[in-house]
Amino acid sequence: MVDGSDDVGGSGMEQIEIVLNTLYLCIDYAMKYITMREGAESAAQFKEEMLKALKSGDINMALMEETKTFDFVVSKLEALGKPNA
Repeated sequence: MVDGSDDVGGSGMEQIEIVLNTLYLCIDYAMKYITMREGAESAAQFKEEMLKALKSGDINMALMEETKTFDFVVSKLEALGKPNA
């Protein structure tokens, strides 16, 4: 959600999981696209900068409020580009 909270209007947990998985797959797609167009070094640099911004709270400060959630999100993004991730 770019600029606030969008109402998912009564969506169940299944819908939330679908949305989150889709967003993760979009990030994975972006990583593969960058690799194809700009090379593996550019994709690795993008991932490194994205993780640095995430860990510092620049992307979403609310993520830092709960350690378990923060660790889960960071681990998922760190796994991007690795086989079987």
